[in-house]
Parts: sequence; structure tokens; C-alpha cells
Amino acid sequence: MKPARPRSKPVSRSTDLFISVADLVSFLRFHTTLSGIQRVQANVVISLVKQGRAGVRFILAAGQERGFREIPAEPLVDMITYVSGAAVDRAGLDAALGRCEAESRQVVPPPGSTVILLGSFWGNENTIDRYIEIKSAGVRIGAYIYDLIPITHPQFCDAYLTRSFTAALNDLSLLADFFLTISDHTNRELSSFLEKHSPRPLPVQTVPLAHAMDDGPRIDPVWPTGLQRLKGRDYVAYVSTIEGRKNHLYVVNLWRQLIDEGRTVPDLLLAGRKGWRIGGLTDLLESTDYLDGRVHLAHGLSDADVKAVYAGSRFTVFSSFTEGWGLPVGESLAARTMCAASGVASILEVGGDFVDYFDPTNLQDGVRVIGRLIDDEVYLAARRRHIVEDFVARTWADVAGDFMDQVDELRKAEPLELETPTLRQGVLYRPSDLLAPPSPHRAEDDRATRFLIANSFPIPETIGAWMTGPSGELVFKTSLPQGEPLTVYLTLFNTGLLAGCTLKIGLDAAPGLPELKPIGISPDAFQTFGSTPPTAQLQVRGHVGTDGVCRLTLEIIGDYPRPAGDTRDLGLGLYSLGYAAVGDLAARTEILEALAFRPATQVSPSGPVAS
Repeated sequence: MKPARPRSKPVSRSTDLFISVADLVSFLRFHTTLSGIQRVQANVVISLVKQGRAGVRFILAAGQERGFREIPAEPLVDMITYVSGAAVDRAGLDAALGRCEAESRQVVPPPGSTVILLGSFWGNENTIDRYIEIKSAGVRIGAYIYDLIPITHPQFCDAYLTRSFTAALNDLSLLADFFLTISDHTNRELSSFLEKHSPRPLPVQTVPLAHAMDDGPRIDPVWPTGLQRLKGRDYVAYVSTIEGRKNHLYVVNLWRQLIDEGRTVPDLLLAGRKGWRIGGLTDLLESTDYLDGRVHLAHGLSDADVKAVYAGSRFTVFSSFTEGWGLPVGESLAARTMCAASGVASILEVGGDFVDYFDPTNLQDGVRVIGRLIDDEVYLAARRRHIVEDFVARTWADVAGDFMDQVDELRKAEPLELETPTLRQGVLYRPSDLLAPPSPHRAEDDRATRFLIANSFPIPETIGAWMTGPSGELVFKTSLPQGEPLTVYLTLFNTGLLAGCTLKIGLDAAPGLPELKPIGISPDAFQTFGSTPPTAQLQVRGHVGTDGVCRLTLEIIGDYPRPAGDTRDLGLGLYSLGYAAVGDLAARTEILEALAFRPATQVSPSGPVAS
């Protein structure tokens, strides 16, 4: 792994720290309760604002505008406070979201500033390609990583999520200056991934999450109205999204065995939003009438409701197969309620010696550990007393303080140069391929394509990608030595509205070789096939530059109108690009064969058309 390259020219210093909350805002457009990653973002934002950290600003991606919008702290905090309250409805939350959007404004993080991706980086209008332009301008990029479960445990995830997450993390390894993780366990897994997939070493620091749900005052909880049937009864709670990875089936089967053995058991409450891969769980519950009424499900509980559930529980269970942290374990301890949990991954960091651990793949181990907490009142009382007397909960204020300390230290370094994508010789790179579902077989080529087009051709469409404005560039690294003669194969298209203009294409000269004269192309060279935009296949010959890098420049000389019905400044588009050494007949043949088989579906500037 080669050393990371600081920028060749130092950028101006900026103390501004931009926190991306795009994932949080997007999530709340569809949900009225916080869960997992979104709860973390909400609490970090609240704590940073409370601490009055200078220069901290909050941004989200600006939709089709491909820029960023800054949300003032006040409406953002008000929205989080509302959704964290006891009574939340869709209309009220939409009003809070509307205020955030209405008071937001366009913003461009300046060179030398730092942007932190606080939530997901693989979707929700917060994908990595949105950050490439500001990275190129000298902005530091950091990311707070929660887990690598889609990569390390794909059996618990949707296949599309696994492919999207893996591709996005690969992209991020080319873009990021540093990473923060929520646990030492995630730190180790991320460091292992970067060792294999990042072209340069990157710093990774741990900022552990908190234990409590929030840093609000301890108040007497009010019993949820939706759980009146359980009020006053002895119960054990499992608070978590109900999905396959959380292993709820293990706990229900454990309860079933204890009942079959004739042991007196408390009721079991499964509290959380329904997720995926729970067919076996629902089948068991329905076929046994919820263990004859001993198992209860509760969805959509507010934060206040969840606090009441923790406070009233005999103890809690958490049988997850793997975690990046394990918030429910910490929340239980913060509520002074004993917890029995899986002794795996980061859960051990959260619970320390205050939790009783079991093997989530061994039912009898769980029967032993949980059975003791049910049967032995003296033992359970002693474990509770240990928590009350000795447990010190890590707060969100602690998290925010450590977060800022780490960021302040990491941003002392100059921003790293954006890594130039490496293209394989003899391969044709099409922006339209990025619209297909992610595939592990195309992962490296797709990553290279995303970085190739991000600055000048940022939005892939079915035919390719339109250049933004009258000029752009395509920069890529080859596998060829400096000075090697090569041919770049370009397929371009245009709007059909460039009459009177000239297209100028240049390829930077290799060191020690004379400057190459730019090629001038008339719009007449573009041919129309059926209803597709005018297209031209071009060959640009030159030599490989320093460190194997090639830089193509494209410019439309002359004035041209925008396509009807489209507000974008469109003139020229990229359908495909490939290259081959002049003397490599096999690579040239691969390119020409790929060019001979073009997809049948095309697109016009105003939308899809039939070919």
C-alpha cells in the first residue's frame, strides 16, 4: 500500500466542520420514530449544538441540484426534539421537516474545510459521487462508520444492500481522508477492509457510542397506552428492530423450552419496528398462539414508551448475532436494568462486566444464563445492585466531546489528493452501466467509472452521462508506462443543437514530448440512428503521462441552445471510453468488439425514447 499523498499545494485553512445529516432527514420522511443509526445522528447533533461548538454546520445533499444545502441548527434541533417526544404524528413531523427545508440555503464547503458523513453513505441521496467535486477542490472528507455487517455477514442483509454498501465503501476508500468508528470492533473490521481495498493507508479512530437513549433528565416513565395488557405483569423485554440478524427466534425458542420444562417464566415483550427475514419467527408465534399469550409484540413505540419498557422489565435480553455497537444493551444498563446478551462482536465493549453473556448459536447456553436470571432472585438482585452502584453510563455529551477531539486532531493534516481512477486496458467503460444493479463482477470497473465521470459528467443516464456546461475533462490512470503510445476510444453524443459550434478535444502531452494540437470536431461528424441523439466514435492518439495518467479535455466552442424542457446546460455527452496501447492488438480488439455491441435502449436530453 503506497503512502497517502497530501495535496501538492496547501489549501487555505478553514475551521468550518460540515456534518451531513442527509440520511437522518431522508429517514424521517418515511418514519415517525428514530431507530439505530438515525438515533445516533440525532443525539450527536443535539449534543454538538448544546456544547456550542464553533464552526459546526449541518448540511444535506440538494437533490437534483447536485450540491448541498445548509440547515440552521435551530429548526434541525426542533425537529429532533419533536420526533424524540412522547406524542409524534406524521403531520407534525412533516411540518418540522418542512421548516428545515424552507430555512435551508445553498452552500459550498470551502477548500480546507471538513465534511463528515454522519449517517449512511450508500443511499438516501447521500452517495459518494456527490462529494467528489468538493474533494477535488481541497475539502477533507471523513465518515463515521457503524458496522461492516453487509460485508462480514451478508446472510443477514438484502443482496442489493450488500452490493451497494460494498461498492460505496470501496468508493469511500478513494475519497476519504479519515474514518471514525463507533466501536473498537468496527475499527478492526474497517481497518482490515481498508488494508485490502484502499490504495493508501488511512487513519481510523474509535469514538464509542453512548449507553443512554439521550442525555435528558431522569423522570418517572409513563406506561405506554398500547401495552395496557402487559401493565403490572412480570416481563422480560427485547428492545430492537425485529429482523433476522437480531435472532429473536432464539429467545422465543428459549422461552418455549423453559415453559416445556415446567419452569415459571415471565412474559416476553419484543419491542421494535418490523424488519426483514423473520418468517421463521412469525410462523412459530402464529402456530403457538404466541406461546399461549406469553409473547407480546409492540411496534412504533416512542422514546418515552421505550424508557418505560426498560424501567418496568425484570431484565432485558439481546441475542443478536453481530453488532457494530449494541445500543439496547447500553440503554438497559443506563435504565439500571440487568441485561443478558450475546457475547459477540462489540456487545462486550458496551456491557463490560455488567452483563451476563451467552452464545447466540447455542440454545442451551442461553437456557443456562437466562434461566438463572429467572430462577435465582438473589443472584438477579446482586447483579442489579452492581449496576446501580458501579455502572457509569457514557453520555451523548461524552460522545460529542470525543468526536470533536478526534476530528480536530485529524483535520490538522492537509487534505489528501483525490485518488485518480485506474482503468483497465482493453475495457470499455460506460456510465450507463452504473444504472444496473451493483454486481461484484463489475465492482472495480463501476468504481472507476463513477470517479471518472464525477466532476464533469456527474449524472449517468441510460445512454451515458451529459457534460455539465461547455467544457469538462476525463482523467484516468492506465496500466501503461509513461510515454507509451496509446489510443483512447471515445464515443460521444450531443443534443443535436450544436450547429455552428466546434468540439475541441485535447490529450495532455507526456513529459519530454511536444504538445499535442487539440482535435477540432464538427457536429457534422455526429450521426443519428433512428431517434437516438447524434453520436460519434472517435480515436484520440497520444502518449501516457506521468505516473501512467492520461487527461482528456473537451470543450464546445460557440454558443448553443438548451434542449426544450430541460433547464440543464447540456450540449455534449459521454457514451463510453476505453484505451489500448498502440502495439497491443489484443486490447485494441477487445475495445472494438465492445464498441460493436451497443445496448439498444437510448435516451434523449428530455427523457427515455425507443430506439
